[in-house]
Amino acid sequence: MKLTGLILLLSLNATVVQSAYATDHVITVGQAKKLVILALSKEQRQLPKLGTESDDNRSRFWYFTVTWQGVPHGSVVVGSYAVDSLTGDVFSGAASCSEINDEALRAFQLQLRSKLHLAKTDYLRLKTDGPLC
Repeated sequence: MKLTGLILLLSLNATVVQSAYATDHVITVGQAKKLVILALSKEQRQLPKLGTESDDNRSRFWYFTVTWQGVPHGSVVVGSYAVDSLTGDVFSGAASCSEINDEALRAFQLQLRSKLHLAKTDYLRLKTDGPLC
């Protein structure tokens, strides 16, 4: 009986630790939004009334649509993007296998990965080609 109780206690403790690890080591929607903004060109970041809309889907990827004020008879959509919540990699929503690389974006990604305690070996293990590849 004592052995059963000990096993139950250990498995419960492992579940709590795993659950804490999972939530502490993923990118938040706010961080993902900043990654998307940094993935835009300098000109795009200066568009009037630039905004982002995200879905509430909590799969591995955060999906965003970036919009701006627009012009009469023109599109208000700047682009669609997917952010890997485990690595911080940013992909084009139009060409989902196309990863976006930019100096400012890379600097923030490295900062986030460090904050999440994501070692380079772990990053390489988690890295994917994109949400639909």
